[in-house]
Amino acid sequence: MGTLTLSASPLLWEQFLVGALDGEAGLRPELRSILPRWQRSRSLGAPSTGQPDEGPSVGSLALVERRARLEPVWHELGGMLEMLSAAPLPSGRVALLADREGVILATRSSGGDFTHHADYVRLVEGACWDETSRGTNAIGTALAESSAVAVVGPAHYAQRHHGLVCYAAPVHDPFGELVAVLDVTGPAGAADPLVLVAVASVAHAAEARLREVAWARVAAAARGGLESRLSREDGPVLVVEPMGRVSRFNASARALLGGQGPTAVEAALGVSWRVLTDAALRGVALETRLASQGPAWRIHAEAVGTGDGSSALAVLVRLESSGVRSLGMTPGSADSGPAAEPSPEGRAPRTLSWDLWGADTVVPPGPWAALKGNDPQHCATLREAERFAPTSLPVLLLSETGTGKELLARALHAASTVATGPFVAVNCGALSPALLESELFGHAPGAFTGARVGGAEGKLAAADGGTLFLDELAEMPPALQVLLLRVLEDGAYSRVGESRVRRSRFRLVGATCRDLDAAVRTGAFRSDLYFRLQGAVLRLPPLRERNDLPELAHALLRRLSEDEGLATPSISAAALTRLAAHPWPGNVRELKTVLRLALVRAAGAPVLDVDALPSGLGSPLSPGAQVEPRPAAPPVSSPPSQPSASAAAGPLRELEARAIQEALALSGGNVAQAARRLGIARSTLYRMAERFGITLPSRA
Repeated sequence: MGTLTLSASPLLWEQFLVGALDGEAGLRPELRSILPRWQRSRSLGAPSTGQPDEGPSVGSLALVERRARLEPVWHELGGMLEMLSAAPLPSGRVALLADREGVILATRSSGGDFTHHADYVRLVEGACWDETSRGTNAIGTALAESSAVAVVGPAHYAQRHHGLVCYAAPVHDPFGELVAVLDVTGPAGAADPLVLVAVASVAHAAEARLREVAWARVAAAARGGLESRLSREDGPVLVVEPMGRVSRFNASARALLGGQGPTAVEAALGVSWRVLTDAALRGVALETRLASQGPAWRIHAEAVGTGDGSSALAVLVRLESSGVRSLGMTPGSADSGPAAEPSPEGRAPRTLSWDLWGADTVVPPGPWAALKGNDPQHCATLREAERFAPTSLPVLLLSETGTGKELLARALHAASTVATGPFVAVNCGALSPALLESELFGHAPGAFTGARVGGAEGKLAAADGGTLFLDELAEMPPALQVLLLRVLEDGAYSRVGESRVRRSRFRLVGATCRDLDAAVRTGAFRSDLYFRLQGAVLRLPPLRERNDLPELAHALLRRLSEDEGLATPSISAAALTRLAAHPWPGNVRELKTVLRLALVRAAGAPVLDVDALPSGLGSPLSPGAQVEPRPAAPPVSSPPSQPSASAAAGPLRELEARAIQEALALSGGNVAQAARRLGIARSTLYRMAERFGITLPSRA
């Protein structure tokens, strides 16, 4: 992780404000580092005098929600914050943990008079320290540049902060995404370059710990499989981790790359981590040359430990001479560098052909692998999705809740021509109309009470060049439907409280579990928007209509077991019979909840039997009854009438409550152990228990 120290004198800062430094960046070496940051702060509209006493901040409820987003890594980050606050640094400092938007989530003070000054400048939980709000500062600049940085005294853009020295370093998760920033701030008179080294080291240790935890969650068999591949492959094979670090390689790769080999994949193979991950997830091969005049090599990349279908914990790379072609891999262009070459029509690189695998494959290739199953309806939908993915047509997903609409949306994005752009998801049913408008379109500074001082760009801007996924689209109020229609027509929109016209180009994927035809007839949904959205209509069948429940249950149980680091149990015929008898109003989401509960109740048994399933699940059949496959229903363009939300939610709530009670019983009332059994954070367990009225031991 590189480091950067920004310093300046009060005179330089004053000269910048009055424009006396314009055009001097090439003449004055001391300006080359600080001037671009100040210019960026000015372009963002940050106030040069600093914020008033309060400044931009979030409320207590929003702060809890932001902390909850970091639950998968919160324990490790909290431990690193404690380590940072306990480090033998000069007293009179405050250690901070901020999220990826610059909002401070936790603070630890070393005491002394500086604590009062920290409160004065709003180094407190809930305060926002991004560059838009505060200008050049360690937290905001570390976020903007993804680098460890020290900002000393007048190098801060805001005069209010000239008395501070701030040291910050970003923390990336195992998939390479920036998730948080660690910071130490104190009085400018006590600046010490060693503090930046300490902060950067702790952030690096946090990233290493997150990788360690993530690898621990990958099944031992998968980890052993990697080592086995490295040892038995004759050709060059290596393992690459985020952010492009070559962590393991076999003897052939070591010989090819020279000595121990470089540690950066870009130096080793001439491709970036992003290109390599994209190739692994999409099932394409890349062409590269390891030396400028050397022979061409083909890179075959396989994703290991995929997260949400759009990232990977590591990539296994196999190199072979470009004259040899592997079954099912699409070669890139030998003359266009490492990226797989699009066709002249601008289509995305092809993924593995469906014709090669057949329509009834259990795990479809490429980005569709997350949507497991071999039901004919299900596979027909994925084939249709694959056909539409490379086009610019909007896609409408009409399926019941819990069938995997967001997974399908992410797969469409990964197989599209905008796969290298962002994937932005918005749940239209989770926000009030006013909040939804601000969330989608953004808002100008001061547009309403509580609006951010610098305004907000909104999800439309965030999705520019990528995919916008609007879940629960039918819940969008009519006024917003009109605004969305305009955006779909020409990409034009305006932020709330602003007349300036902005533009955003994105691929739209909408989803709903409601009957849109009926909503159009009743006037709840605009017909012109409905027809505009009908580029491609896809439907994932509900679980009760699928004939692959046994295969799907085994696949989900395998994933849940891997997440817990357990051996995967088999499922008895009687248990499968009971599963097949249930109507599954909550679909695949409900099935996952049932299997998670059963895994806890089975307590490591090699066979998951009926007694591990919830007692009210389905109706018992006669002993020895066989699981009969359900007949496959033909694909349809719109879903059948939905069970009521309460009918679907009721069984899920009961199962979740029962799972908590079972985990607590098996853990002897130990909350932390129960949370680990359930695969959730302890804070999540407390919130769920409160919602279900379950009494837990008080927090320590």
